Amino acid sequence: MTMQKVPLNDAQNEFKFVMDQVCSGLGPVLISGIRGNAVLVCESDWREIQQKIQELRLSLMSGHSVDGMGERLKSRGEEQPL
Repeated sequence: MTMQKVPLNDAQNEFKFVMDQVCSGLGPVLISGIRGNAVLVCESDWREIQQKIQELRLSLMSGHSVDGMGERLKSRGEEQPL
């Protein structure tokens, strides 16, 4: 999924359009500003991301591997609970 990049001024002026694009499933939008950048994602994607993070935390804390990640961290000596 390719992330569109939109300057802050454009995002402010066209916020409804940008939000409609994100919510219609066209993916996240990177909003770039002078003080930094932000990513606008739809709520369902946000909830999915949070669920995956939680699953990864639980897996790492229990010592189980998620897609082999636990084993890679163990082999590098980096396994630490999040």
